[in-house]
Amino acid sequence: MSPNPLLELTDIYKRYDSPGIASATEVLKGLSLQVDAAESVAIVGPSGSGKSTLLNIIGSLDKPTSGRVMLNGQDLSQQDEKSLAAIRSRQIGFVFQLHHLLPQCTVLENVLVPTLVTDRDGAAERAQRLLERVGLTGRVSYRPGQLSGGERQRVAVVRALINAPKLLLADEPTGSLDQAASDNLAELMVELNREEGTALIVVTHSTDLAGRMDRMLELTDGVLVEKDSLK
Repeated sequence: MSPNPLLELTDIYKRYDSPGIASATEVLKGLSLQVDAAESVAIVGPSGSGKSTLLNIIGSLDKPTSGRVMLNGQDLSQQDEKSLAAIRSRQIGFVFQLHHLLPQCTVLENVLVPTLVTDRDGAAERAQRLLERVGLTGRVSYRPGQLSGGERQRVAVVRALINAPKLLLADEPTGSLDQAASDNLAELMVELNREEGTALIVVTHSTDLAGRMDRMLELTDGVLVEKDSLK
């Protein structure tokens, strides 16, 4: 690991208080993680183990009960909500199982939505270039309802990359796709990880997708355990 990782989680705990129950539910139990720039990491584990919770904490959509999250030299626990929103829009890209595209907007308009906040120079040209890279040049004026599931997820990936984030977080990105579309998206995400130099963390139940990453970690009993990669 690099002495200066892009992402560093230290001793992360996450507890949820339940009404009527004396003791809190502890999901993450002193978890630590380092991810280097341009590295790809898969996080696997059974449903309910806290994988999505962990991803939300990494992406600053949720806060740990205790512990520290450092991203690109910034301690996220020390940032106010306005600063966190700026970090999310400029440094983190998100891809979810459901694409969350705006149905009334075209493919190109959907991709450009994140740039409305950052006012990124050359955004339209970058969008066109990325859409060409993922094979959607002929779909830029289509709306989501006119696309296949795999095409919609490719649009979601391009939207997540439009602001050239340092870190891309993907939560079960192939979970709603058939095998062919899943394989296509998995290969594409790995290729874009290398080409864009964006660190990639994927939460997945897919052993095929997990095996394409540089490292595979299993979330078990609230901590991460290194697994043998299938690469």
